[in-house]
Amino acid sequence: MKTLILLSILARPAAAQEAAPAAPAAEVSEAPAVAAPAPQAKPDVKPESKPEAISEPKPEPKPEPAAEVKPEPKPEQKAEAKTAPKPEPVVEKTAKAEAPAAKEEEAKPLPPAGIAEEWAFVKSAAEDSDGAVQEAAMEDLKLFARRHPESAQAPEAMFLLAGLKQKKGDWQASLAVSLQLLYEYPSNKTALRAKSSYLELVDKKASRKQRPLLNELVKLPESAEKADRLSVLWQKASESAGETLYEPAAEAIRDFSVRFPDHKDGDRLLAALARLHGANGKAAAAMLSWRKLLTLYPGSALRPQAQMSMGDLYADSLRDPKKAIDSYQELVEKYPKAPEVLAALERSAQLFDEKLKQYDLAVEMHEKIVKTFPKTAGSLKALKAMAKLQRDRLSKPDEAVKTFMRLSQMHGGQDGVDALMQASEISRRDLKDYARQAELLRKIADDYAAAKEAPQALYDAAGVYEDDLKDAAKAIEVYKEISSKFPSHKLAKKAADRAAKLEAK
Repeated sequence: MKTLILLSILARPAAAQEAAPAAPAAEVSEAPAVAAPAPQAKPDVKPESKPEAISEPKPEPKPEPAAEVKPEPKPEQKAEAKTAPKPEPVVEKTAKAEAPAAKEEEAKPLPPAGIAEEWAFVKSAAEDSDGAVQEAAMEDLKLFARRHPESAQAPEAMFLLAGLKQKKGDWQASLAVSLQLLYEYPSNKTALRAKSSYLELVDKKASRKQRPLLNELVKLPESAEKADRLSVLWQKASESAGETLYEPAAEAIRDFSVRFPDHKDGDRLLAALARLHGANGKAAAAMLSWRKLLTLYPGSALRPQAQMSMGDLYADSLRDPKKAIDSYQELVEKYPKAPEVLAALERSAQLFDEKLKQYDLAVEMHEKIVKTFPKTAGSLKALKAMAKLQRDRLSKPDEAVKTFMRLSQMHGGQDGVDALMQASEISRRDLKDYARQAELLRKIADDYAAAKEAPQALYDAAGVYEDDLKDAAKAIEVYKEISSKFPSHKLAKKAADRAAKLEAK
């Protein structure tokens, strides 16, 4: 028994030593410890000295490998980690580095084909048997001729285009293309073919009225410069054949301004375009062209014409008399020596009279004409209009009489005679001023003795004295004056008899 206890005591330290290293691993892996069998309690022995029964020790389970715990970085290391950029993967860096090179290759333009290759394509499309392809090819033909006007193929491109236009029923555009070809390449062999086709088409499609005007356009001007020839063409076409060639001519003028932006006839072509629009009822487009001329050509001699035309558009097509008058008055103010001033004043007076019913202002415009253009047809017309307004619209017959007397004094001749005759009529009918009537009739005989109306006027004056004024002495005087001034006239004897009769009373 003592031997067993002794062996038990000797064995306990060895077991403790074997179990000691496993403690840390048990903490980490949370593996349950194997409990030893409880010893029998003895009253006189302390727990540490209790003998344990000898038994086969059970194998302890192997602890699971603990997760690797990284050490907490120092504050300095944390700061470095925040600021330092993350290294990109090697694969991404390589892809990004190669991307710009790929883009550069994509952006590199392809070498264009030459004119010969482009022409071969355009010509084959124009000559295609499919009508839809031919129609689509017309735009390519036009663009080819615009891009390569100096190429050997440009005349043929225009000739093909004219043919396709005619085939599609747009004969006016076909005429315009043929004219462009003829004026642009007069020495090219294609020009003769174009001229022949043009004349044949005019004879077939144009009206009898249009034919001579259109045929006149094939006569080329004597100019060596292409731009000058084309300028003359579209100015002539706009003036003489604008109704027939309106749309193609308008397009050609716009194209000319792009091809030859600094040409000396730029203002003239703009004026031709404006008139072309106006003649075809495009008032807004015409107005814009005139305004463009005023803006782009400050030194142009056509500026008064542009201002006048704008007034006419406002007055007639746009029906805005106030803006029309403003435009006319601006012309008078800015260009007082321009030949359009008289017409501007006349149109202003007409609008004040007929549209705005402002008769005093109409008279004012006529008065301005008389003072600005004395002893001219313009002032004669203005004085007659003034007298009519004063009598009929303003109820101022006395002013009308004075105006007629001014007319007689300024212009004389038959107009002077007629003016005094009308003044005498107003004096009688409107003013009931018989003395003034008689005076005006006598003035005709005095100032215009050679006029056919003179003897009758003097005889009528004598009658006014006799019948209306009851002045027999004055009547006798005037009757005798007829006999002395016009002894061979048929009224001379009649006047002498009348004078004798009055004297006998």
